[in-house]
Amino acid sequence: MKTRILLVEADLQVRNMVLQSITLEYHATAVRSAEEAVDLLEKEAFDIVVLDINLPGMSGLDLLQHCPRLRPGIITIVITAHATIETAVEAMKRGATEFLMKPLSTEDLMSALSVAAERVSRQALSSAGSGMAPVDIVAESHVMRTLLTQATSIAPFNTTVLITGETGTGKELVARAIHQHSPRHQRPLVALNCAAIPEQLLEDELFGHVKGAFTGAHTARIGRFEQADGGTLFLDEIGDMSLPLQAKLLRVLQEREFEKLGSSRTTKVDVRIVAATSADLEKRVSDGSFRADLYYRLNVVHLRLPALRLRREDIQPLAKQLLVRFCTSAGLPPKTIYPDAWEALTSYYWPGNVRQLQNAMERAAALSGARLDIQLYDLPEEVRGGAEFGISTPLADVNLPVPAIPTAIPDEGLSYEAIVATVERELLLKSLKKTGGNKVRAAKLLHMKRTTFAEKLKRLQPDVEDDLLEEYQAN
Repeated sequence: MKTRILLVEADLQVRNMVLQSITLEYHATAVRSAEEAVDLLEKEAFDIVVLDINLPGMSGLDLLQHCPRLRPGIITIVITAHATIETAVEAMKRGATEFLMKPLSTEDLMSALSVAAERVSRQALSSAGSGMAPVDIVAESHVMRTLLTQATSIAPFNTTVLITGETGTGKELVARAIHQHSPRHQRPLVALNCAAIPEQLLEDELFGHVKGAFTGAHTARIGRFEQADGGTLFLDEIGDMSLPLQAKLLRVLQEREFEKLGSSRTTKVDVRIVAATSADLEKRVSDGSFRADLYYRLNVVHLRLPALRLRREDIQPLAKQLLVRFCTSAGLPPKTIYPDAWEALTSYYWPGNVRQLQNAMERAAALSGARLDIQLYDLPEEVRGGAEFGISTPLADVNLPVPAIPTAIPDEGLSYEAIVATVERELLLKSLKKTGGNKVRAAKLLHMKRTTFAEKLKRLQPDVEDDLLEEYQAN
C-alpha cells in the first residue's frame, strides 16, 4: 500500500507542483490551512505531513504540536521561504524530522520523502511482529533474551519503568517495545531527551503554557505530558534533569496532575512513564544531585541494558541487519562481509555500542560502493585497530598480558578512549583474579580507593560484575 501524505500549503502553485511530483509514488492529499489539516487528521490516517510554516490562521509551528496527538507516530516535514536558525530549532523541538527551504527543489523533497517513507515502513514492520522484540531489537544473546522476557512480563501493566545502560545501547527501542505490547499501544508514545533541551525550556516542553504566560507566548502550547495522555511518555537521560523540575515530575507521578506555565488550573493526565539514563542515579542520589524520592518512584521496575561488548552473540546479526537497512535505503546492492572484517567487528570493544556499530556499517557500505562485499579496509580505523591491539577481552583470556600501547600512531589515527578503556579493564580484571574477587584488596593492589574501584568496575562491567566475581572466585 502506498504511503499516505498530507500536504498543508497555502500557495496554490507550490501545492500543484508538489502534488504533481509525488502522486506517482505516494497517495497524496493537499489542504490550504492548518485548521483543514486538523479536521482531516481527525478523520483519516496519514503517514507523513508536509507543511508550510506560514499559513493563514493557525501557523505551521502550532500545527506541529497537534500532529502527534492526532496521529501518533506521524512524521512531519517542514517547508518555508523565510528560514531562521530560531525557526528551525523551534520546528525540530516540536517534532519536525526535516526542514526544507523554498523555492522547493523536487530532488530535495523526494529525497526527504524517501527517507520518511522508509521510516514508516520500519515502524509498520515493528508493529506487525508477533513477538516481544520489534524488528530493530536483536536478541541472540542470553542476556538480551532475559531482558526482553522481563520487558514482556511488565508491558501489560501501568508500572513505571527505569531503563539504564551506556549511551547507544538501545534504551529507546526497549521503551518502544514495551509501549507496543501494552494496552496503551493505540495511544501515542511521546519521547523527550531531557539532556537535549536547555533547562529553562524543559519545563515548558514537559507541561506546556497558556497564551501570555511569558514574553513571546502568543498562543497556548500543550506539553509532552498532555500529548502523551492515555499513552506512554519516554523521558530519556532523566538523570540530567534539574532538582526543581525533579520535584514537579515527582508530583505528576504521584498525583497525575500538573499546571501549565502561566496557569493556576490543574490538568489531569493518564500517562505511563518509562525513564532512561546512562548516568549512575544511585551515585547522583548520594551526592544530592538527584532526589531520592523521585529515584525510588521511577525505579519500580529496573531494566539494565548490557553494553554491546557484553552481548557479542548479537554483533553479527546486528551488523547484518544494519547493513541491509542502509543498503536498501541508499539503493545499494546487498553485500556480504569478509571473514577478516567479521573478526574485527566481533573483537572490537565498541565503546559507542550499537550506535557506533551502525555508523561503522553505514561507512563501510558507502565506501564499498557498488562492490558486493565489505572488506577490512572498509571499516573505521578504530575498529581495525581494535582487532590489532586486542580491544576485546574475553573472560577466557584473563591470563593474557595487558595490551601494549602502540609504539606508533597510524596516519589515520586511533581510538584513544578505546585503548585506555581496554588497559583499565584488564587491570581491574587482573587485580580481581589475583585477590579472588575481593574488591577491597584489589583496589589496594592498584593504589585506588575502594569506592573508585567499585565505580570503575560497575561502569565497565555493569551487567556481569557479580558473574565475573563468581568466576574468579571459582578459579
